[in-house]
Amino acid sequence: MIKRMAYISILILWGCNTLLEQTTPLDGEFYIQDAWLAFTSKKYDEADKHFKTAIESNDSGSYVHFLSFVGLGWTHIYKAHTLQETSDKGWVKSAGDNFDYSLNILFELNGNSPDISDVNNLYAGLTLQRAYFAKQKSANGIGWETTNQSLSDTVKILYEESIEFSENLDSTFIFKHDFSLTYGDIILLRIGNYILLGYMDEAVEEFNQSDFECEKEVNKETIIECLCTASNGGVCPFDQ
Repeated sequence: MIKRMAYISILILWGCNTLLEQTTPLDGEFYIQDAWLAFTSKKYDEADKHFKTAIESNDSGSYVHFLSFVGLGWTHIYKAHTLQETSDKGWVKSAGDNFDYSLNILFELNGNSPDISDVNNLYAGLTLQRAYFAKQKSANGIGWETTNQSLSDTVKILYEESIEFSENLDSTFIFKHDFSLTYGDIILLRIGNYILLGYMDEAVEEFNQSDFECEKEVNKETIIECLCTASNGGVCPFDQ
């Protein structure tokens, strides 16, 4: 009887400890893991919620905050893409705010060395966000001519920032939460940014230094066609 009571007491104690563990807020990294799982399943609202919970559960400026704001930035970029967002006051702008916050944290980590893949995720996100935001700005009334003579200062700065951020990326970059996005895509985007800015010499040089091929000699006259074919598996849709 005594042994049975002792056994029951252990079960009760174990059960109470388990309940306590379940009701105690999880470590921020667990929320981040759940957020990325939701992200890869294209459950962006759920991912958004988990990243924000990780932020609310941890100290401002912490490494968890850095990771969470990077995750929020990517979540909002993909949400904007899914919704085919055109407004320049929506998810893409929010993504930029989150990435910028992460960038500030990165500069203030006081000697703590972040994982290179996390830093790559930040700079890749900033690269995409700035280019995406520039296109939204252009589509929403900040006009510019095809010759780029009147490219607005705001849009120009965004494209230039996209280029600058892309140069901080390691060449081994693959976005592990969407394997279809690689360093090659970043290079293609950089070349496109050069073209939109009217920096044709830079675009040609970047293409020639890349692993991409073009049936024609790459120069100022062919760079747009070569970029098109490289971006579409060797066949430019406009040639069809």
